[in-house]
Amino acid sequence: MDLSKLLGMFGAGKDEIDSIMGDSQIQEMMQNPQVQSIMQNPNLTDMIGKAAELAAQGGIMPDDVDSIMDSVKGAEMGDMFSQLGEMFGGPGFDEIDLDEEVEAYEAEAYDAGDEAFVIELKAWLKDALTDIPAADVCMLEIGYHLGYSEDNVPGGDLWLAYNTPQTDAENRANKIERWNFANWTDNCFRSMDAEPLTEWLESQGYDLEEDDDELTERIYDLAVVAVMELHREKCTEQRFGKKLPFIIEDYEYNQKTAIRAVKANGGKELFDQEFFAYCGFEDDEKSGNE
Repeated sequence: MDLSKLLGMFGAGKDEIDSIMGDSQIQEMMQNPQVQSIMQNPNLTDMIGKAAELAAQGGIMPDDVDSIMDSVKGAEMGDMFSQLGEMFGGPGFDEIDLDEEVEAYEAEAYDAGDEAFVIELKAWLKDALTDIPAADVCMLEIGYHLGYSEDNVPGGDLWLAYNTPQTDAENRANKIERWNFANWTDNCFRSMDAEPLTEWLESQGYDLEEDDDELTERIYDLAVVAVMELHREKCTEQRFGKKLPFIIEDYEYNQKTAIRAVKANGGKELFDQEFFAYCGFEDDEKSGNE
C-alpha cells in the first residue's frame, strides 16, 4: 500500500503529500518492517480500494463512509491506525498545550458575508436538530468536504451527523472508537442546502477546488462561532434536555479538532480521554483532561 494514496484519501493535497513523503523521518519509518507489514494489511488495501472506487464515481460522500468501513470496522483496524499514529506522529501532532492553544484560538466572523453565513448556519442547525428524535442523541458533528457530481462538477457539502446512546454503548462494548463518526448510527447525516454556502463562497471569492483547504478551515472557524452561540442560547438543552458536544471536523481528527471542540463547547467536560487521544493527545497531561 502506497502511503501517498492513504494520505490522499484523508484529504491531503499534492503539495502536502509531497512534503510528507519527502521528509527524511517518514522515509526512515517506511523502512520499518512493522510499518511495512501494516501498510500491506489486506483490510487496509481493501478499504483504500473501496474509497478509490467511490471517488472515481463522483467523490466520497459522508454516507459512503459506512459502506467503506463495513468490511474493515473493528478492533483490528483501530489498533492498526493507532500503531501508525504512534509511529508516524502525523501532520500537526507535535506536543502542544491544549489549554494554551484553546485560549489563543480566535473564531470570529470577519465581515458581513461571514456574519450572514453564521446566521444561515445557525438557522439550519436548529432546523436539523428538530428532525432528530429527541431521545436518540448523545453527540453531534459538523463536517464539510468537497465532492463531485456524476458530471464531475465540484460541489461543497456541509453536514450535521449525530450518534445515539445505543450505538455509543455498542461501540464501547465492542471496543470500537466511539468518537469516530464512521462508527455512528445509520442514516445520521443531514446536509445543508447548497445556496447559503454558495453565496458565502462567492462573497469571499473562494474557488471550491483551488482553495479547498483554506475554505474548509474557514468554514470550521465559522462553525465554531455558530456552535458557541447555540450553546449560549442553550439550544441542545431546550431540544434534548442536556448540553451535547459538537465536534467540528471531517474524516481525519487531529489536535486542531480537539482545540475547536473545546473552544466551541466551552470546555473539556463534554469529552473523555478517548476523544483527546483520538485527536493526538496521548495522555492526561497533554490533553489537560485530568
